[in-house]
Amino acid sequence: MRESRTFAERTKVLKTDEAKKRYFLIFEGASTEKIYFEALKSISGDVEIDPLVELIPIIRSYSEDGWSNPKKILDRIIVNLEEEETGLLTYESLLNRIMDYLYDEKILTTGKVQAHALWKILEEGCEKVLKKCLNDNVDNLTEACNKLTEYLNQESDVVNIVNDIADIIRSSNLTYDSRFDEICLIVDRDKESFLATPENDQYGYVLRTCQKKGFGFYVSNPCFEFWLLLHFDEVFELDKDKLLENPQITAKRRYTEHELRKLLPGYSKGKYNVGTLIKKLSVALCNAKKFCQDEDLLISEVGTNVGKLILLLVKKGIKD
Repeated sequence: MRESRTFAERTKVLKTDEAKKRYFLIFEGASTEKIYFEALKSISGDVEIDPLVELIPIIRSYSEDGWSNPKKILDRIIVNLEEEETGLLTYESLLNRIMDYLYDEKILTTGKVQAHALWKILEEGCEKVLKKCLNDNVDNLTEACNKLTEYLNQESDVVNIVNDIADIIRSSNLTYDSRFDEICLIVDRDKESFLATPENDQYGYVLRTCQKKGFGFYVSNPCFEFWLLLHFDEVFELDKDKLLENPQITAKRRYTEHELRKLLPGYSKGKYNVGTLIKKLSVALCNAKKFCQDEDLLISEVGTNVGKLILLLVKKGIKD
């Protein structure tokens, strides 16, 4: 995982020495949540983001693409933070950072087929040239980068990989500082993928781990679309049992998304009129209080505590 932008140093704001507090946003979904929070930074509405707050979405690296299980996502960000603290990378992390570099530099642009091919070449380079497994720790970063990029150039038509890629990878770390910043995990209470059984209590594990690590755990039951529905008073007219069950209504859509499209025409997970929602943010914050906001209870009740995260971000004076 990586930040959606890089920082040379902690951003200073206004005319003081006070640094911005940064919220690192880790989304379960690939698009819907990211669209909303990016708009939150830039679109003015009834409620505005505090100038002393900085939102930093975390982007999935190549081997993490498509992950939707909150436990898996949480475990990976913990591993990434431990790598930053110890300076030790696994070869899987190294390969992901090389892929991140290829994307950032627009060397890799033609889609998933080319990306898959390049990943397979890097995997082969680990196995055949370095004689390493993906979960092994990197002993010599510079040597490993040189050998992998040499093999990549030999086995593909990729060009423009710079000689100092090892230095770039060293500097591509997460800039999270546990003394000032917050990690925020934003997920759905999807009963099919986010299990909560005596044999496999993923919900309890994520809840307890976030509490132990001091991470924010923001969950929507049944899904993030419910938070979007809260921007409309019509949410109170919906069937609460159906919201909780979120059954399949059409081949492509479940109940929550189906109802959201009635209120927000043209909605899709990857594209929607987010400006309309941001302008009604105060409505959503008010409506959210009529449903469950307790992370311990959201395991089985309709609601979301995303509004509590929003209240941490907005200008002082807004009260829950």
